[in-house]
Amino acid sequence: MATFATFKRLKDKGVAAMKFGDYVAAKPYLIQAAECMIELAEENKDPQQRADQEAYARELIELAKSCDAKARKQSGGTRSKSDRVGNDDEEGADASDWIVRDRPNIRFDDIAGLDDVKQEIYLKMIYPFAHPELAQHFGIDVGGGVLLFGPPGTGKTMIAKAVACELDATMFVISPAQMMSKWVGEAEQNVRKLFEAAKEEEKAVIFMDECEALVPKRRGGGSTVMQRVVPQILQELEGFDRKSGRALMFLGATNEPWQIDPAMMRPGRLDAKVYVPLPDAAARFRLLEIYMGKRPLGEDVDFAELVERTQGYSGADMRAIASRAATLPFLESVRTGETRKISRADILQVLEDMPPSVSPKDVHKYEEWAALTT
Repeated sequence: MATFATFKRLKDKGVAAMKFGDYVAAKPYLIQAAECMIELAEENKDPQQRADQEAYARELIELAKSCDAKARKQSGGTRSKSDRVGNDDEEGADASDWIVRDRPNIRFDDIAGLDDVKQEIYLKMIYPFAHPELAQHFGIDVGGGVLLFGPPGTGKTMIAKAVACELDATMFVISPAQMMSKWVGEAEQNVRKLFEAAKEEEKAVIFMDECEALVPKRRGGGSTVMQRVVPQILQELEGFDRKSGRALMFLGATNEPWQIDPAMMRPGRLDAKVYVPLPDAAARFRLLEIYMGKRPLGEDVDFAELVERTQGYSGADMRAIASRAATLPFLESVRTGETRKISRADILQVLEDMPPSVSPKDVHKYEEWAALTT
């Protein structure tokens, strides 16, 4: 079921991408926002509100359509690869034009805390890769699908990179916007090409952030791109031969796990679900060391005190706290010409002005979903 929060998130991302001139990324977000608004209109009992919502959806669709012309104008009026619909050949453009291959150098030791999460990933993903003979002896399949879920800013992307690094695997980094915007009308082909490219590697990790945008809950009636793409992804996941000697790991990350199509959670797909929570006390201490340790700190700065005061803050919040706290003495030094260190008062001022980005209510929602599904 569509929600206004989902609509707003998609619309805001589309508008933001347009403001930055990224029309290729903006288009799929705007289309999905329009579809969400249409679904909200269908459920609205008030005729006038329903008409207004349908009109707004049409405006978003027109805005999405304008992205193609803007993208062509931006590229000098020539048709870019993102505009092609397979005219160059029957199979469309090469997947290497849009799939990003990476060899991350981040290891689990570089990630603060999350020891329980790391151990769970070792058991489900890394040990079977590292000990294939033992895995074969005990009938454990190598590879598979794992969903990383939790509040924003908790390090899900870093964990995915660390998995690829620990496995010495090629990492394929994609986003729903890339998948849906390239070669309009060939979304299913793009899914197939992605998996074909991954199968060419001895070991591969496919990482898809915001996967709820690509495999959302399907609704009855109508024919949408999503209703074709979701089955294609499920087919590719089920069709991969895990006993062929070539290992494929599919990692999905999401801040809204309850929005993912339930079919994606069945065995053989994203059947392993790993909750990535907010950092605990030990992790927050390590994050303070990472983000503040190399900055000039006053003698009154006590990390132990700050660990207590930052309960409920995410890893991204901790990085922002360090950055903002450093800004205060920096600007003062620019004005006065006298350099001073970051003080306890600077950090406390930032904490007062910057509450945690994740509310206790949201944390409870994640924990409740984790209890029901893991």
